[in-house]
Amino acid sequence: MNEAPGCLCGVPYLEMDNTGIALGVLTVVAIVCGPIIALQIQRKLDREREALNRKLWVFKTLMSFRATALAPAFVQALNLIDVEFSGHNDKEKAVRNAWKVLLDHYSDLGKVVDPNTDTLAEKSTQLRANLLMAMGRCLDYDFDEVQVKKGSYYPTGLGNVEAEQHAIRRGVLNVLSGKGRIPVGIFEDRFPPITLEGTEATPAETPLKELGH
Repeated sequence: MNEAPGCLCGVPYLEMDNTGIALGVLTVVAIVCGPIIALQIQRKLDREREALNRKLWVFKTLMSFRATALAPAFVQALNLIDVEFSGHNDKEKAVRNAWKVLLDHYSDLGKVVDPNTDTLAEKSTQLRANLLMAMGRCLDYDFDEVQVKKGSYYPTGLGNVEAEQHAIRRGVLNVLSGKGRIPVGIFEDRFPPITLEGTEATPAETPLKELGH
């Protein structure tokens, strides 16, 4: 910076060259714009963190309920895949493609006539595993196919309770729709007379069958 003394209206001042002026302008711009730029960067980081947390929620929910595909939380998480994994990178595209294949399979289940239950169940399990593995790769989790398909814990007793609840629900619906009936039985109580030891039953206490009725 080349500085030369000067005088303006009797007040001395220093003259600055172009470099000094440019540095002064940049300093002012940094003071004014620095906090704004930092705020924008922080907001961008917050949005990315929130988006990652939502993706993790979807993935963890699907992993938690993968043994109970009819659970409401599992269905809710499936329907959020297109919203949360909407990026244009290859990993998120792979997640959406795996979900489309599984959704197409679910849509075809109601159209199959006399389906082979075991075959359809195995295919559903395989497609769910493909989806979860694609999501795991997208979120930097390393799960193999066997771990995803058979690594969940679902007690047999809990499965029995769920099956019984469905059976009760179907039975009630059949009765209400007229397709089923509630069995009713009529039982006749016949008890021997109660007498004291060494005494005979009074006529009033004589059973009906002894009177020929």
